[in-house]
Amino acid sequence: MAASAQLLEKNAVVAELRSVLLDIAPIHDTPIGVIHPYWARKPMNVIETVINHLTLPGDLVVDPFMGSGTTVFGALQNGRRVVGSDISILSQHLVSGLIDLIENSELILPEIRRLLDEHRKITLPWYAFDDDNYVERLRFQVTGEFTDGAFCLEPTEIVTKVPKGLSWIGRRAHSDVLSLGRLPRVADNLGHMVAHPVDFESLTLPENSRIAIPRGATLAQYFTEENRASINVLVELIQKSPLSADHSAALKLVLSASLPSLRLSDKKASSQWPYWRPKTDLTSRNPIIVLEARYKQVVQLVDWSQSTALPSDFGQRHQILAVAAQLLTSESYEGQARLVLTDPPYGDQVPYLEYSAMWNGVLGLNVHDKVSSQELVRSNASHRRSDSSDYLERLKSAFAANASLLETGGFLAWFYQDQDLRCWEAIHDAAIEAGMVLLDVIPIPKQRRSLKTVTSPNATLDGDLLCVFTTASGPSDTFRSREPQILDDGNESDGNHGSYFDRYAVLILSALRSGNISKLADQYGTVKRALAAMGNSFVLAFG
Repeated sequence: MAASAQLLEKNAVVAELRSVLLDIAPIHDTPIGVIHPYWARKPMNVIETVINHLTLPGDLVVDPFMGSGTTVFGALQNGRRVVGSDISILSQHLVSGLIDLIENSELILPEIRRLLDEHRKITLPWYAFDDDNYVERLRFQVTGEFTDGAFCLEPTEIVTKVPKGLSWIGRRAHSDVLSLGRLPRVADNLGHMVAHPVDFESLTLPENSRIAIPRGATLAQYFTEENRASINVLVELIQKSPLSADHSAALKLVLSASLPSLRLSDKKASSQWPYWRPKTDLTSRNPIIVLEARYKQVVQLVDWSQSTALPSDFGQRHQILAVAAQLLTSESYEGQARLVLTDPPYGDQVPYLEYSAMWNGVLGLNVHDKVSSQELVRSNASHRRSDSSDYLERLKSAFAANASLLETGGFLAWFYQDQDLRCWEAIHDAAIEAGMVLLDVIPIPKQRRSLKTVTSPNATLDGDLLCVFTTASGPSDTFRSREPQILDDGNESDGNHGSYFDRYAVLILSALRSGNISKLADQYGTVKRALAAMGNSFVLAFG
């Protein structure tokens, strides 16, 4: 087939993908997705749609920014081979554990149940309030400053419940002085503990105001003494499990998923904010209740996996790595990819490696000292200033490395969204150098609020852009596969480009194809300024 015919065929495939994606409602909370509070998860049905349109069963899909593993599971469920990789050891730990749990649920799930029962037997007396009631949560008023750990917690309320089997009933609140004086002292119940696997006091966190880590922070300052001890009991039980050597990640899934709710937090225990905490009022929860709720989700995942027609070789078609995207090559695994589908960190996102420090410390995951120097991130932390200045170069390197993983005629599908037009200029330049052809920029708006929209509400638009590239089929292929044209879009009701987010996608598509992205970056700097200056007139690269 001639190069031009191949390109026309790919354009038709991506045009159909665009049509389908614009009509589906994103679904985030699949049984796999809700297990772990990993930030910025992509909706499973969107991922599966992309995979099914751009690959065939048996094709290889690669995700170099694997995160929570949505692409990995989407590929496995649909009969594709898959390689997932991430610079974060937490990502590798989580995805490997989930696959192991699904593959070996008959062995692992009963052991998790046994460990939780043993943990409950040891720690439930610590939370006794009276004959039948146990502490469900504690509320505190904070005095002093959190910086350098110079703060105290003054109890203001005890909430109790009555255990009934594995459930809890009869909620009662106690705020009188006499009740507050009856707080259990966990230190009196720790005689049985010989080891303390997690040394919370020694786990220091580097100061970073953007993600709410103050000067002098240690992990001990985020958990009450009771909850630190409770976590240590469960970690110790897991370490002593006869399955620990071969199934440690799967056995730790319930604990890993529970950590954000076990820390000192606000009333809602927002799972995507591991270090943020109110200045005056804090809440701590009984770990037994939190762990039980997460266990139920693990059971639901196992039930779902057994009711879903997963191929018999589900666990034999994957490889999970912990490699920086810029360093990932096809030599790391067998074969070349038909599709590289991934979601690199955007310029306004927080540093994932620093956000994962809580899990790394508790789960015993060892992070190489130099790994942060390879992270694609911008950070205001003093020790990471070079990461911010190097972001654009690392973005280009990651794109080039991703493109090199493709077979001839393969697709590179990048979720990307950034207000800074310099980031888009870097992608444009990297695509030119890699010999890639831009097929489309598809808006996928109306996603749930993610970590990036919470941390940067004035600089982040709601949704993502899916940028679909392909490898050049011949010398006649160019980055600009179709000539741009001017369209006066005065009709805001037009579903294709009438909304703000869709106009954003149109702008980026046109600027990348026409090569005008550098001029836009020089003149306007940001997407918002460019759109405001242009009004309703857009340069479109499709008609």
